[in-house]
Amino acid sequence: MIGFGLVSATFKGLSVRKVLEIAHNAGLQAIEWSENHHIPSGDVSFAAEVGNLTRDAGIAIAGYGSYFRLGQGMDLTASLNTARSLGADQVRIWAGTKASADVSKEERKALERELSDVCLIAADMGIVLNLEWHKNTLTDTNESALALLQNVDCPNLRTLWQPTQALTEEQREAGLKMILSYLSYLHVYHWDKTGRRPLEEGRTQWERYFCVLNENKDYYALLEFVKDDSEDQFYKDSEVLKEMLGYGRFAH
Repeated sequence: MIGFGLVSATFKGLSVRKVLEIAHNAGLQAIEWSENHHIPSGDVSFAAEVGNLTRDAGIAIAGYGSYFRLGQGMDLTASLNTARSLGADQVRIWAGTKASADVSKEERKALERELSDVCLIAADMGIVLNLEWHKNTLTDTNESALALLQNVDCPNLRTLWQPTQALTEEQREAGLKMILSYLSYLHVYHWDKTGRRPLEEGRTQWERYFCVLNENKDYYALLEFVKDDSEDQFYKDSEVLKEMLGYGRFAH
């Protein structure tokens, strides 16, 4: 089953309560809460409050979107503690700051060792770490991302997925198939060369991507990067997403 929801960073400038209002109006099932924009790392009391507000609204917490990056000497502990107070058992992290093609073998080994170390810390807290699927990191190509997941090989290391703009539709689909056993959930949006577009224009592509997913597993498809940061467009995209996932039309 594929549930539907929202990446809170979609509405960076809005309050937690306003994001929850929008999610409720759209009938969404889950939220990935952003560290930089809604729940600061280390503010465990506020995180607990947001967790309660989210659950009281009947919305699940898909994860905590941290901005921890490998290779920067950062400490993940505060983000993990915040996630735990929020009630999130999954935390998004970033696989470095450089394109995989620009990372030497020595640098890559060091990043893999660091990733293994933080996975062990997160495992002790019952938390899964999800790699952000993104350019200028070790997940910028299908092959590099898969190699990272396989080389580190920690039970609580998984990945997110989104359509990388540098790849063709066929390459994106192939990459999704490659990392399927490691997939936690998806960030959903549609871009073309001009930038953000209505999700309706990417319906055919996303229907292909959704068909790749394992029918015996549960995932969330979380909306992000709405055209013009528009609330009205978000409701339209939500309707399109729900239709693709078989939930039918709805009124907001």
